[in-house]
Amino acid sequence: MGHDLRILFLEDNKDDFALVQHALHQSNFMFKGKLATNKEEFIDGLSSFEPDVILSDHTLPQFDSLSALKIVKDKYPHIPFILVTGSVSEEFAVKCIKGGAEDYVLKDNLIKLPAIVESAINKKELKTENRIIKNLNEKLKNTYDIIAQKNKDITDSITYAKRIQKAILPDKKIFYRSFQESFILYKPKDIISGDFYWFAEHNGKSIIAVSDCTGHGVPGALLSMIGYHLLNNIVFLKNISNPADILNELNKGFTEVFKMEKDGDPIHDGMDIGVYSVDKVTMTGTFSAARRPLYIVRGNDIIELKGSPLPIGGGYYERVQYTNETVKIEKGDKFYLFSDGYADQFGGRNKKKLKITGFKELILKHQSLKMSLQKKRLNEEIENWKNEEEQTDDILVIGFEI
Repeated sequence: MGHDLRILFLEDNKDDFALVQHALHQSNFMFKGKLATNKEEFIDGLSSFEPDVILSDHTLPQFDSLSALKIVKDKYPHIPFILVTGSVSEEFAVKCIKGGAEDYVLKDNLIKLPAIVESAINKKELKTENRIIKNLNEKLKNTYDIIAQKNKDITDSITYAKRIQKAILPDKKIFYRSFQESFILYKPKDIISGDFYWFAEHNGKSIIAVSDCTGHGVPGALLSMIGYHLLNNIVFLKNISNPADILNELNKGFTEVFKMEKDGDPIHDGMDIGVYSVDKVTMTGTFSAARRPLYIVRGNDIIELKGSPLPIGGGYYERVQYTNETVKIEKGDKFYLFSDGYADQFGGRNKKKLKITGFKELILKHQSLKMSLQKKRLNEEIENWKNEEEQTDDILVIGFEI
């Protein structure tokens, strides 16, 4: 305790009072005592002395231990009450303990008193600690309930946002009709994704885009929706189908959207994106990209088209002009557009990134399979690689064969 023990003695016999104190001193008890010889002094001592423990005789003039015990339990239930009496029946002692007394000791056996007092104080401190812990637990539970409800509300909102994002993304069936041998492996890190895919049939060409926006979750998803609608406007309203022109317009559009500044600092969000246009009549493919490559698997080799090293947006508008790479398509060529989430996933025996070399190996490993089975294998491979690790980023891989 942080102070000497305060003991309130309810005793009308001063000799007995001295004997009780002597018994405590004999055991090196450090305490301050206050004597109450009647009801009035007892009630006053409870409030003014603020005792840590009460030692009460059984009978006093016009007052007794049961009456004193009732006062304590009604107003000061945390203070231990010990009956110290000359003689008392076992039935009466049991009655006192049932009424809330901590214990009792006979005056002819005061050698037991120090241990009883010490036990009572320890129980009091334990009860106090338990009460504090209980109060803290209640506060923690209330806080947890509030956080859980807010988390549910946020999760419900994000889940609804996922429905909106899914509705806005192009219908996979249209893509599969254009490329019967194809797949879309789409695995958001959170409920909604900063990666998105885009597809259009326009001016006799099939145009596929895979984009990886800054961040993931809600911020990334917001950027993805901006990018998605900019692509629609560029291709369908401005009638642009050349991949490099699409990216130059997209870069311009992102710069205009984010030209506003906050606290004097420009917003540098943007996206990495690869755009591939397929002309099935001339069997040519035209590619332009901002930091996202295109892999063409021809036989056992991977032809890599890298595009520009600078992203869309991010303050690079004045420094970049995107250009095209055109490659003649051979029957049986397989094409892969992807974000960096697959290669950046941590896992394996050493809990390291899979890396782009590992991704290439997996693509070549499953080349003999149909595209639908390749998707299944790539999904199994990344789950096995990840094992118990958290997903690092949004994952998007599109594969198709011509």
